[in-house]
Amino acid sequence: MIITGIIIQTLPGQQVEVVSRLFGVPGLEMHGGNGDDRIAAVWSAETAQSLGEIVESLVALDEDVIGVYPTFVGEVTD
Repeated sequence: MIITGIIIQTLPGQQVEVVSRLFGVPGLEMHGGNGDDRIAAVWSAETAQSLGEIVESLVALDEDVIGVYPTFVGEVTD
């Protein structure tokens, strides 16, 4: 399993709306934000490729998301 810390950059003032749309997305845990346009989160997926595809689709499908920026990436092993 691949795990990554990310910052989700939204349009100004859209943080709450984006968080509400992302609530319940499998593998995504939100941990905070700046109250305006940044969300701190941890996202996990089975492979790095699937994680990359999920992140790309988030940016493509949500017009309020400007970008998703990794802060760390790691692999969880049993």
